[in-house]
Amino acid sequence: MRMLLTGLAAALVTALLPPVPAVASPVADHYHTATSTSDNSPRKGVTVSCPEGQIVYGFGGATVDSDGNVALVGIFPSEDLTTVTAIAQARGGWVGNWSVRAAATCWAPGDQALQRIVGPGGWASCPGGKMLYSSGYAVSSTTGSAYADAVVPSPDLSGVYVRGGGAPAAGLQVTAVALCGLRMPQAGTLPDYKERTEDTVPVSAESTTTTVAPLPQWQGLGYVFVFGAGVSSTRPGMFIDALGPGPELAHGWARMSRGTSALRGQAMVADDEDEVTVYGVCIGSWY
Repeated sequence: MRMLLTGLAAALVTALLPPVPAVASPVADHYHTATSTSDNSPRKGVTVSCPEGQIVYGFGGATVDSDGNVALVGIFPSEDLTTVTAIAQARGGWVGNWSVRAAATCWAPGDQALQRIVGPGGWASCPGGKMLYSSGYAVSSTTGSAYADAVVPSPDLSGVYVRGGGAPAAGLQVTAVALCGLRMPQAGTLPDYKERTEDTVPVSAESTTTTVAPLPQWQGLGYVFVFGAGVSSTRPGMFIDALGPGPELAHGWARMSRGTSALRGQAMVADDEDEVTVYGVCIGSWY
């Protein structure tokens, strides 16, 4: 619920608002995960299901114990929004044991008319009247070396842009996935709320860089949840290996990696000021 007020007007309105009651967050029992087996298979996937009578409102995925050597090459809900699938691919012939995790935030369908939009070519746009709740993608190539290096929700949350890398001459295919829905119910005369938050950190000296995008500083009444996330980096050769909302739906988080040995060399550049930016897709209010 965003109020575009400045200066004295903003101060007066804030002073007049009643205190927000201390109520328990409704997140409990709505964040679900599933994790694949752990072995040295070069490619694997896993699917998590929403409880009966609920659908996906937000989703994510992550590699586990991959030491920055496995790319998350797909995270997307099913067309009927009852499941979320995450797929990952080991890079550079890495043969360690690892697993992949899928996450789904699930609620009753309600009247938000949520739907999955698939955009071949790297852009998925929400249809008129709807806005982005969560973002995902799928990348592939004939050699299996593809990865995603940017998933960027638009500033107005009207869609998501996805960029792939790793296989420019090997049939690289990039599909953007947008989970779109109507705005949440209004609270009296206050406007519906949506916002893209972000945070930027330097690229780590280690093989992976992790950061989070928080909830907005001003939230007003009711709840604001982070249902989706995005991430990008100014350093070429880095790939996404974790992306999505946190378990408390209080931030978007992402991890980008550059692997070890040969993979790490591909992602090394002279500029020591390269950065990773993560985005949070903030939706409210929920009553």
